[in-house]
Amino acid sequence: MKQEFYVRAEEEIKRRREINAEKLNLRKQEIENAIPEYKALRQEMANIGVKLYSAILDGDGKREKLKKLETDSLKAQEAIKNLLIQHRFSPDYLHEIYTCPKCRDTGIYQNRRCSCFKEIVKRLASQALNAAAPIKLSGFELFDLNFYPDCTDAGSGVNIRSKMSRNFNFCKEYAENFHLPCEGILMQGGTGLGKTHLSLAIAKTVISKDYGVIYGSAPDLLRKIEKEHFGRDAETDTAGLLQRADLLVFDDLGAEFESQFYVSAFYNLLNSRINSGLPTVVSTNFELARLKKRYGDRIMSRLLTMECLVFCGDDIRVGKKYGIDL
Repeated sequence: MKQEFYVRAEEEIKRRREINAEKLNLRKQEIENAIPEYKALRQEMANIGVKLYSAILDGDGKREKLKKLETDSLKAQEAIKNLLIQHRFSPDYLHEIYTCPKCRDTGIYQNRRCSCFKEIVKRLASQALNAAAPIKLSGFELFDLNFYPDCTDAGSGVNIRSKMSRNFNFCKEYAENFHLPCEGILMQGGTGLGKTHLSLAIAKTVISKDYGVIYGSAPDLLRKIEKEHFGRDAETDTAGLLQRADLLVFDDLGAEFESQFYVSAFYNLLNSRINSGLPTVVSTNFELARLKKRYGDRIMSRLLTMECLVFCGDDIRVGKKYGIDL
């Protein structure tokens, strides 16, 4: 799997070079049409380049001759630069165009894979993890507060619709103003109260801002980490991807099989992300007391550094299924 990402990353780097070369050609054509003198200067530079190459190739590399050719080339470059400025173009308008100036779109920097190449691989791997996630199905515009009753919740004594309205507004503002570093969110409440919908809406909005987002359910993601840890899927690095994602949406905590390995893996993941200033959105059907009993004080202390949103009401999926306005 990892090799596939590397091949696709190489292809993307190649496409960058082709696209940028085409952009530069279009700029040159634009300047030729706008500045008649440019074409002659461009031809002059080409001729100097041929003479310089021939002198070196033929061994006729007398110092004075090479120096004169180099001087002529610099003069022609300076003349082109002055023409660009006179016609209100940027002086570097005809310079080579690079998406990554560091490696100049080669994918290699200082004899190692450039960070831009690694970012492409990371994005491709994240997309593969998200392939089964229904991110496109949930947006803030589809979240209907009318499914929450305008009455007092017996357990908490708060108005259900008002409470859910505050949760909705917080999530929407969080997504629209997303930045790094920032705190995470703990969404806690019973089944079918909209936690997954709002976490996916956050993911969808943050993705639209070009951040790297990974969404997954606790059982699926922890199972992948376990398989890799015990060598049953050595070609991927799910734990590393989850630790480095700009935003991780970790859905349905508590639905995974109860295992000390999973508890340890979740702690390492959450602790690493918090220490790196990377936010996590965690949703769970468990009450806080049950979370503490299941995962212990260390994990609870990290979860409680997040903004805790309590979801209340009745299972809205029932209302949606039967068209009931609660």
